[in-house]
Amino acid sequence: MISDVFYRKFVRTGRIAWCSFLFLCAASAFAYAQERFTYTLSMCDPVSYQVSETPEKGREDLSLSWGGRVWAFANEGNREAFKHDPEVYAPLFQGCDALSLAQGYRAEGLAKIYLVYNQRLLLFQSREHRALFLTAPDILLAKAQSRARDVKCGPYQ
Repeated sequence: MISDVFYRKFVRTGRIAWCSFLFLCAASAFAYAQERFTYTLSMCDPVSYQVSETPEKGREDLSLSWGGRVWAFANEGNREAFKHDPEVYAPLFQGCDALSLAQGYRAEGLAKIYLVYNQRLLLFQSREHRALFLTAPDILLAKAQSRARDVKCGPYQ
């Protein structure tokens, strides 16, 4: 009788543990899939920031993985240009807000609030940050570059 009770509890605990394990595996796989297919720049073509007046939406079938991120492109030419020299087209500071970096903290920039300065793409978290950056861009850019690694907005990996 005692062994029957023990056996039933053992089986029930085993089932719970097995279900928990399966749930964790499924949740991890789902999280990996979500992270893997998140496009950089809200799926805007990084090359289009420099070659057209407004950023163009990229296409899923014209994507490329670089620097630990997935990039989408509007056309084959832009994808090839990026493939040959990604450092030219990728946003500085991994897309972190340039003004925030100059002030010593990390904030994500938005794909729609940007500036191409000295042929490099900079992102900002607000239009106010962009306007403030433009008051002294060279000084603020130098400060942002010196602080980028400290707040993990350094070069792409």
